[in-house]
This record gives sequence, structure tokens and C-alpha cells, in this order.
Amino acid sequence: MDFGLDAIIKCMVALFVIMDPLSSLPMFLTLTRKQSARMRQESAVIATGVAGAVLVVFTLVGPWLMGALSVSMPAFMIAGGILILVISIQTFLGIEFEKEEEKEINVAAVVVGVPLLTGPGVMTTSVILAAQYGIGDVFVAATVVVLLTLGILLLAEPIHKRIGKLGLAVMTKVMAILLAAVAIEFIKLGAQNILVEWALIHI
Repeated sequence: MDFGLDAIIKCMVALFVIMDPLSSLPMFLTLTRKQSARMRQESAVIATGVAGAVLVVFTLVGPWLMGALSVSMPAFMIAGGILILVISIQTFLGIEFEKEEEKEINVAAVVVGVPLLTGPGVMTTSVILAAQYGIGDVFVAATVVVLLTLGILLLAEPIHKRIGKLGLAVMTKVMAILLAAVAIEFIKLGAQNILVEWALIHI
């Protein structure tokens, strides 16, 4: 199987920006504050493992599900782009739509792995990227991103102390802007493909 370095890098950037593990650090530290250092490391492994598994499964099942629902890729790109744009606006403005849930279930797996790391935006992005660049490139990029995320969570406490709340807040805002740009690109490509299908424009 041939892998394109340029495609892999683009997929890595898109997945890392939307997964944004740095913004999950405060929540991860809060939810694991009563755990020992070893338990926190185990939680980090569980969280990234769950996030990676969900990402892989949805990348494989997503296209089949779209076919079963008779959803075209351009339509999915526009819908996904709008969803990701909403998420980016939510992140940038600090708007919280979800209610506080019970934490009795495995905190790392349920809350950090899904939906903090691998939420609807990440799943949508993986399917769109797979359609653009191929599943192989997305898998390679996703593996690298998940490993980077694992490293960040394992070093959550020292990173948080070094960067501080203000630094994390600034990085989160920057990531939100980049995420909005990715969303606009998806919407633009989806609309362009639909116009080509309708023979309104030619590329």
C-alpha cells in the first residue's frame, strides 16, 4: 500500500486540531485528581485507546453507513463542516452545551476518550479525510495523532504547570480558529462538488 506523505501530514494536522488534546488537559486532571500517578497514566492509556478505537471504527463504518442512508459525500462534507464550525465557535466562545454527567462509569474512557478526544467532529473529519486521501493515509495519521495525544495526557500535570491556565486558554482559542478554517474548507469543497455534479461549474 502506498502512502502519500503530504496527505498524511494534512490528515495529521486536521485530526490533531479537531481532537485538540491540549484543551482536554484541565478536564483530564480534574477528573483524575483523586487518582495516583500510576492510575492517572492508566487512565491516559484507556482514554486514548478508546478514542483511537472509536476513530478507526467510524472511519471504516462511516462510509458504509452513508451509503445505507443514501447520503452523498458532498452533502456529508457540508453537514460535517457546519457541525465542526459550530464546535469551533463553541470552543472559542467557551459555550457549554452538554450537561454534567455522572462520573461513576470509567471517567477516562467515557468522558475523556469520548467525547472530549473523539467526538462527532473527529468522527466526521475522519470520514471526510478518508474519502479525500484514502483510509490508509487516515489510519497512519490517526495513529500518530493518538500517540501524540497519549504523550500529552501522560505529561498532563507538568504541561499544565509549565503552560498555566492562561497559556492553555490561548492555545485553545488558536486551535478553535484553526478548526473553524478546516470546517470552512470542508463546506467549500462539499459545495464545489455539488455544483460540479449539477453541471453548474466545471473544474
